Amino acid sequence: MSHPVVSSLCIYPIKSGAPIELPSAWAESRGLALDRRFVLCDPEGQFVTAREEPRLLQLRGTLVHDGLILSAPHKLPIYLHYDAIDSERRQVQIWGDIVAGQRCPQSIDSWLSDYLGRPVHLIYNDPDSYRVAGRAAGHPVLFSDGYPLLLTSTASLQALRDAGPATTEMRRFRPNLVVTGADAWAEDHWKRIAIGAVELELVKPCERCVLITRDPLTGEKDPNTEPLRTLARIHRDSRGRVCFGHNLLVTKPGLLEVGAEVRILE
Repeated sequence: MSHPVVSSLCIYPIKSGAPIELPSAWAESRGLALDRRFVLCDPEGQFVTAREEPRLLQLRGTLVHDGLILSAPHKLPIYLHYDAIDSERRQVQIWGDIVAGQRCPQSIDSWLSDYLGRPVHLIYNDPDSYRVAGRAAGHPVLFSDGYPLLLTSTASLQALRDAGPATTEMRRFRPNLVVTGADAWAEDHWKRIAIGAVELELVKPCERCVLITRDPLTGEKDPNTEPLRTLARIHRDSRGRVCFGHNLLVTKPGLLEVGAEVRILE
């Protein structure tokens, strides 16, 4: 198949929160606009994700013109106005990186702390926040694990379904950019791609952990550790790491749109 296209674009306003699917998204050097602009941390400043708090998978951030509406099971929604974000800054540790961001209102912290049953703070990655992750030296990122964007392929997902659980959802892999029309695992061999005016570099395969064994809607863990078990059997990188999808750098910013052709440059 020689003409893959973009079949889905997703952002995750809150790190580890539920996705928002969009018809188009602006790709900037640090990632998609409004993607992973917020992160939860504990009182010591350590970031909190769905790896240890799977209920975050059910935390939704709905975009409105002047903020986010947060919603979660058994909670009344709460409105986070951008202009209510505090000028006070605090540091957050994300893996081996430390980045400063702006604190969100105490009312938001209290709402989130009540939902998780532990004290947490919500931090915003404002224009003055700057983080160069060790995984992508020289390239700034937001609150993503290490790279600005993540690409996956529907054909690769189907190969995983054919080898294991047929109901495995793409949502488990939390991509930003999904392509269809390429052969399974073709993305392993791409180095640079272009979508419209946007140019992207495929840096490395995305190593997978137990988070993909969590149901993306309920947070419940699969009793058979699927689909991680099947993925470990059928797809590893050259170093033996269990991988699905690829991490991307944005080398030429611009607008991404669902339905746009993916051109393989290298």
